[in-house]
Amino acid sequence: MDERRVQFIEAAMKLFAEKGYHETSIQDLVEAWGISKGAFYHHFASKEDLLLAVLRYYSEKMVADFMAGGGEGTEKERFTRQLAAHFSHIREYKDFLRMMMSEQLPKVNPEVERYMFRQHGRLFLWYCTRLAEVYGEEVGPYVYDVAMMTNGIIRQYLFYFFFREEAFDADAAARFLVRRIDAIVASFAAGERPLLTEEALVPWIELEERERKRQRERLVSAFAAVREAANGLDPKQANDVLEAVAALEEEVLGRNEPPRAYIVEALLLYLRHQQAPRLASALDALSQEMEAYQRLNGWEREPWKKR
Repeated sequence: MDERRVQFIEAAMKLFAEKGYHETSIQDLVEAWGISKGAFYHHFASKEDLLLAVLRYYSEKMVADFMAGGGEGTEKERFTRQLAAHFSHIREYKDFLRMMMSEQLPKVNPEVERYMFRQHGRLFLWYCTRLAEVYGEEVGPYVYDVAMMTNGIIRQYLFYFFFREEAFDADAAARFLVRRIDAIVASFAAGERPLLTEEALVPWIELEERERKRQRERLVSAFAAVREAANGLDPKQANDVLEAVAALEEEVLGRNEPPRAYIVEALLLYLRHQQAPRLASALDALSQEMEAYQRLNGWEREPWKKR
């Protein structure tokens, strides 16, 4: 994501946290950014589109912090450090968390609602994976129930720590909660039926598949828009651009393996160096759609599926 767009998103986040999303007007935004309304619509199609960009940017940062490897040691030690990192980043994301807790964001539009539902699902699936890795056969068929309880417990403690003004020990909190999870895992009686099964994942899996299909269609349209913009160039340059676009599309959409980053970056750099202003906005849109498409397709379903 380009630096200018990140600056807009971070400034918008502060306004949304201070005034509320619904009370913040586009005029408020452009005054804070020092740009015209026309420039606003160059970067974002609407205020709803900006909100979605804010949600994606901050959610991805928080998820990356939370899901980072956790360093060396046993799986339980790594999991404990991951929880501690999650707690320690609360203050860093206080504006974002304040907005999330005070606004009825899912009601803004269906796309925002789908995104937030997907993020909830992503976190739940991550808990399933990590709990299976930490507890192995001990958690067995109860992994979905334990993941649901773990998610709820951690969410409530996060809210509590968020509203506390004084500092707290994130490491001690994480160790305390892992001991509680230990007790939950040990509490299931032999032969006890789980309340949740793999069917609990179905709504998220189905939504993920629909989102991947929808995003692929948006990406195909973005490639078409770049080709259309190239048609106005002189024949030699247009031919070079179209060949590069075809190679890029094949790399991103035509392979059964993840796109090779060095090829994607090289082709995008080549296209941007064509000194063709009419291509600029189409390439910006294409880059954003590719980023969204790769985020969706980078989410693998992991170990709990084998149980």
